[in-house]
Amino acid sequence: MRLLTLMLAGSLAVSGVASALTLQPARVVTVPGADTDAAWPLTGGRWVVSADNAVMVLWPDLKVQRAWHTLQGSVRALAVSPQGTRVAAMTRDRWAVWDLATGAELGRGLIYADNVGFDEAGNLLVMYDGALLRNTLTAGPERFEALDVGTTWEYFAASPDGTQAVLMNADIAQLVRLSDGEVLAEATLSDDTDGLGATFSPDGQAVVVRTGNEAFILRAGEDATDIEDGSDLGTATSSVYFTGNDRFVYVGGVRGQTYDALTGETVGERFSVPSSGGVARGLNGTYLALGRGVARFNPATRTEQNRTVLVSSNTWLGAFLPDGKFYAGVNDLRAVQDGTRLNVGPLDDLLDLAASGGRVWTLNGLTVRVTENGRIRSLATLDEDAEYDTIAATPDGTVAVASGYYGLAVLSARTGRVLSRVSSDELDMEDIHAAIPTPDGRAVLIVPHEGHTMRYDVATGRLTTAFRLPGGVGATTLQATPSGTLAVGYTTEDDEESVALIRPGATTPYRSLPVPDGVQSMRFSPDGKLLAVLTYGEGAALRIYDTVSGALLTSGGPLNSTTDLLVWSSTSRQLLVGSGVLGKPGSATVYNVLR
Repeated sequence: MRLLTLMLAGSLAVSGVASALTLQPARVVTVPGADTDAAWPLTGGRWVVSADNAVMVLWPDLKVQRAWHTLQGSVRALAVSPQGTRVAAMTRDRWAVWDLATGAELGRGLIYADNVGFDEAGNLLVMYDGALLRNTLTAGPERFEALDVGTTWEYFAASPDGTQAVLMNADIAQLVRLSDGEVLAEATLSDDTDGLGATFSPDGQAVVVRTGNEAFILRAGEDATDIEDGSDLGTATSSVYFTGNDRFVYVGGVRGQTYDALTGETVGERFSVPSSGGVARGLNGTYLALGRGVARFNPATRTEQNRTVLVSSNTWLGAFLPDGKFYAGVNDLRAVQDGTRLNVGPLDDLLDLAASGGRVWTLNGLTVRVTENGRIRSLATLDEDAEYDTIAATPDGTVAVASGYYGLAVLSARTGRVLSRVSSDELDMEDIHAAIPTPDGRAVLIVPHEGHTMRYDVATGRLTTAFRLPGGVGATTLQATPSGTLAVGYTTEDDEESVALIRPGATTPYRSLPVPDGVQSMRFSPDGKLLAVLTYGEGAALRIYDTVSGALLTSGGPLNSTTDLLVWSSTSRQLLVGSGVLGKPGSATVYNVLR
């Protein structure tokens, strides 16, 4: 076996930059709304589940027994060792293993992988660079050795007892015995793969394999059995659970279908399920429905009971209003100070929110509303073609721009009218990556798929070049101060990210700020003196720059899971970040910005 050394991800300290500012975490707020995408059963009816970036152990009544908040980024995969003593989790680029009984962390590391698992001895399994790797966690977290099962694989999934694994690349899927690498069954793939979903039957004798474009059943010593309409069994936002060794159910969206595990044929008609998050089977015949929280699931009646919404590690919505309160939430808005809810109308399908000048703009599906002094007005119902998903308002809140890949609409809070509506085709753009109103609301600044940032005049429909960035770079996002100074995030041909600062009326930057970890989002302080940038970094994800000199004044973190939510108070003395502090339960953090 060959030995690999992989980089260990350690906790990074907050940047040691000499600072003219101090960030003081004044309050960490906790709100419900975590997404649960993965679950693994434990003895005694307990469960291990993902909750955004956290991993939680739940009692049978779904109350939290233990929680780990030490991973940055959403958890993509979970596994429990066959002995039931270790728990492993994987994000996009890092793994961690904990002792279930004591809660102690046994190891963590940095690796780009899609899944985790355990062998029958309780050793960690991951896949990297085409090889299936094993880590005993006794020789150091960075010490992996490759199992003798080939080195051309793209995906893997280990059986719950750790004796077998499904290995897959673009051409073939194999069921192998991990102890000696013997191929027990295989299937030649006829179409492109879109990931791997592998679910073992309760007795471990069969495994349902989904590639995103086809599906089949593997059993040791037998030819693969095709599943009827297997191309419809996707891998994303879907699940498979067995109701016995001879029947399984595929759940996609809020629809389920039963299949015969011997023939692969459908059994009965499709049926509805209450949650779109999927279903997992427990060790004692219990079932868990996933999604926004968790619930006990009855496979006979296809109903759920006791849905429990877990603490989120981030918030997507936020506002600071004249009443002096910060509001934040996942699918609603609650005051950070006392938890009271802010009524802004329907919250279903709430895509984005913008608050300024005492007004709150919301984009609910295709409907734009504005809330002012407790009064909610529906201003317009937009068309579907533009695929609207963001809304941005002027500093005084009188004008807002709703935008999507294929169009934008400009609306006035004063008149309640749509001032202009235009498609990306009419603008001669492939698509729109960002759009904000100018501070006076008379024009819209647009970041197209490629080319220079453009200015669209609302009254005349005239399209002109707003400013030019250095050749070979592509703009990604932009913000403006009330006085018209612009910040434009862009990526160079070498995939390096920076922020250009541009004075009002200028067409070229006066400062360029390197952002080593990439720009997640950015916001100017209301007085225009500071620029807060939320990055994808580990230790210092939040960075604050001086807009005159371009100097990095201070940084903050590490954060649980970076979102794009940044909200300044009207005094520029407080800043809300849509994430808790890494290692602790929390959904958003309010910083005091001390000068």
